[in-house]
Amino acid sequence: GIALLIAASCPWVAAGVSARVSEALRRDAQSSLKDRPVMKVVRLLKDMQAELQKEMDDDKAVFEQLSCWCKQNDEEKSAAIDMGNQHVEQLKSSLSEDAAKVVELKAKRKDTWDELQADKQALESARAIRMKEKQAFHAEETDLIEAVKACKQAVTVLSKHNPSMAQVQAVAKALQAARVQELAMSSGSAVGRLSSQVIHEFVQQAASGSTSSFLGVPGFQSYAPRSGQIFGILRQMQADFEASLSDTQKAELKAQEQFDQLRVAKRDEIDSGEQEIVSLDGKIADFGEKIAQETKELEDTQAQLALDTEF
Repeated sequence: GIALLIAASCPWVAAGVSARVSEALRRDAQSSLKDRPVMKVVRLLKDMQAELQKEMDDDKAVFEQLSCWCKQNDEEKSAAIDMGNQHVEQLKSSLSEDAAKVVELKAKRKDTWDELQADKQALESARAIRMKEKQAFHAEETDLIEAVKACKQAVTVLSKHNPSMAQVQAVAKALQAARVQELAMSSGSAVGRLSSQVIHEFVQQAASGSTSSFLGVPGFQSYAPRSGQIFGILRQMQADFEASLSDTQKAELKAQEQFDQLRVAKRDEIDSGEQEIVSLDGKIADFGEKIAQETKELEDTQAQLALDTEF
């Protein structure tokens, strides 16, 4: 009622009041709309939508990254599996070749070892034969030296004009001790057998010690011993023994030279064989170590390949 009264009495006041009332009513309407429960729900839904959109964008980015990683990882795994399979085959092939090489080296080592033992045995046999030959030579050389000495002594004594019985008997004993008769027989010649017979008679008659026996010694019936048969035979036997001694010494020297050459050759073969054995043992050991390493590498590769295939 007051408002109507004011409006009737003061129109300009009424217009200002009306404007103010309208503005207040507009503001009240807007304020009431914001504070309503429905608007709060709307705002909440809009916030959730924005958050969900952000999460979707993030998930999309992560998915794209994961897809790229999975694709790349699958390619890498496939490549790794292929390389692993190739490496396994290479290792198996290498192990097979190495095993065959070891068999070959062991066979060669056996042959080399057999040859080495044969060379050693041959050298030992040659050494034993040379030892027997040398012993036989020394015995023969001693006999010939003594025979030459006895013949030379006998020639010297019997070349005298009147040798005494004691001298003749000493000569006979020396000839007997030097085995001159046996050495003459060992020649096998007719002259050797005749010489042996004459020496035998000379020694037997000289040993009796009687003058009659002494005069009966071949070549001693006269007092010119130089012309006697025994004297000539002794000189010939001395020459024969000296020649035999020279031949025997030359043969011994040649035999020793041949043995020395054989020993040097066999020693070189033995040294070479022993070095070859050492070399082969080293190669076999190297291949054994290589096989062990390759076997371990093969086991590791197969284990990794199984993991890659399973993953």
